[in-house]
Amino acid sequence: MKIASIIVTGMLMGMPAVAQEAPAAPAPAPAAEAATPEAQHAAFVKELIANVNELTEALKGVTDTATADAAAPKVAKLVAHNKELMQASKDLPQLAPDAAAAQRAQFSQQAKPAMAELRTALVAVVTKECYGSDALLQALAPIIH
Repeated sequence: MKIASIIVTGMLMGMPAVAQEAPAAPAPAPAAEAATPEAQHAAFVKELIANVNELTEALKGVTDTATADAAAPKVAKLVAHNKELMQASKDLPQLAPDAAAAQRAQFSQQAKPAMAELRTALVAVVTKECYGSDALLQALAPIIH
């Protein structure tokens, strides 16, 4: 399980880096297209943190095989959405250097606590070998492998 912890930590540490480099909102609605680049980046950060918080709460509710199996579909959906967010982040408009620095600072301040909580919840579940739930292991596979 030590290797899983390292992989999990690496994955979680990589999430903010991707978002800091070029965060994006998923396919913006027509009204969102007119939003400033800064507003688009802020919306991305908000959605990413909400996804991380939801995933954390789902994992915190896992205490045995039954709860692990029950959480698996939601976890799979949240992991897939996180992947979509990371892909969409590549489409965000570039920010001016000052705005990019401010966005990175804001992201770091807002995301660090959420990422730390997710890391704790994820490591707790992984070290328990997903409580024997193949469904939960499959749901988490994209972020732990």
